[in-house]
Amino acid sequence: MKIDRYSQEMKAKPFDIEAGKLISVIHEIDAKELGVFPLDRIEITNRKNGKHIVTVVDTTTTMVRENEIGLFKDVQKALGIKKGQGAIVRQSPQPESVALIKKKIKGEALSAEEINEIVQDIAYNKLSEVEASAFMTAAYIQGYDLEETAAMTRALIADGRRLKLKRGAVLDKHSIGGVNGRTTMVIVPIVAAAGCMIPKTSSRSITSAAGTADSMEVLAKVSLPIAKIKKITEKIGGVIAWGGAVELAPADDKIIKIEHPLSLDPEGQVIASVLAKKASVGAQFVVIDLPVGPDMKVNSLEKAEEMAKKFVEIGKRLGMKVEAVITNGAEPCGKTFGAALEAKSVLEILEGKKFDNMAQKSCELAGTLLELAGKTPKGTGFKVAREILQSGKALKKMQEIIKAQGAKILESKKIPRAKFTEKITAEKSGKISGINVRKLIDTARTAGAPVHKLAGLELFVEKGQEIKKGTVLFEIHSENKQKLGLAKKFALESRPIEFGQTIIEKIA
Repeated sequence: MKIDRYSQEMKAKPFDIEAGKLISVIHEIDAKELGVFPLDRIEITNRKNGKHIVTVVDTTTTMVRENEIGLFKDVQKALGIKKGQGAIVRQSPQPESVALIKKKIKGEALSAEEINEIVQDIAYNKLSEVEASAFMTAAYIQGYDLEETAAMTRALIADGRRLKLKRGAVLDKHSIGGVNGRTTMVIVPIVAAAGCMIPKTSSRSITSAAGTADSMEVLAKVSLPIAKIKKITEKIGGVIAWGGAVELAPADDKIIKIEHPLSLDPEGQVIASVLAKKASVGAQFVVIDLPVGPDMKVNSLEKAEEMAKKFVEIGKRLGMKVEAVITNGAEPCGKTFGAALEAKSVLEILEGKKFDNMAQKSCELAGTLLELAGKTPKGTGFKVAREILQSGKALKKMQEIIKAQGAKILESKKIPRAKFTEKITAEKSGKISGINVRKLIDTARTAGAPVHKLAGLELFVEKGQEIKKGTVLFEIHSENKQKLGLAKKFALESRPIEFGQTIIEKIA
């Protein structure tokens, strides 16, 4: 292989670390000779097999020697290169998508082709973290118009794999999130028991005490290959799997990681992300749950209505029938927070041990989905869903799903409790005027949720309830004494349970 004056041969030095992105490390002296700086790009070619990739480069004076290039596992795998083998290194030009990102920063609209180019460069790690973050910041500040949102959705779909089922209509549901309660784990067995197909791929928690995948993992395996999801859905009617294991929209997964550190949720990107994953499983009928509340991702009715219309319109452009449902996110959905505790609540509802506001919401959403798909007449969906739940058919279907996914637990009473618990009691008598869902979630997370499956919080009171001093308000669960202490301290300081007061202000 020819080495020109703009390239240099180096020896590969493998690093036993997954970087999660394509990064290489060279000595500062070599960087000067190549004319590159940290975060520039270099093209690396394996001299032995000819494989080549472009990586972001970093420089060092200690990690590698001169004429040596440090390669993380991701790069080693892509190149098929081993320690000491020769690599041809040359400077690589900046991707054209960087200019497109600058265009978006200025507030200009992007064409479908331009958006597709940016998505492809994100998918193949051609953009640095700084460049990709700049794009998401621009999307957050400038927003997308409907054409850009539709183009982004199509670009995300094109980048991933598709689930193709042999028979029948495919139904799906998604919640924008922010509230507790695993309604999905009640909805899926109800819809499947009604004779429909609902291949639900769900996320893990980012900011909540548990995501659907976290709670389902308490009961069964959730990291399933796409072939297994297809097989279970076609046989049983439903599945509840972790979407991150299937690569239905891998570029979207990378974008979510970019957004996470700054909690960026550009509205158009959220819509594109959700509908891309629905389209990837072949969904034809989709219900979107938009919880509205002061501490939710969607904090006003006006914003929810605008977002709902956009979901419906983009769905229509993609050939999906979408109905967006605005729900109350100002109050807890059920009384548990945390993977195991929320999974237990789901099974208790399916077992007929309780019918709380989470069961009510689950039946309402399942009924809406059945009506949307024409499986039951308008106005009868809730009744049909509740009958399926109360008849035990939904429980039977959930047990089939759990067994098909590799059962761990089938009954609510078998779910273990955390090692340590702490009851938080009322310091005074009075009427509860409000319950801050965000503060309860943060208390549960401080206790170890969702990383520790048994960690979380169980609520014992509700808004409007008259209580006496010493009444147990909620109980914190933790696998770690120190985390329990921190969660208790946070709860006592943040006061998630609010008491009414008549005096607003005193002036003397």
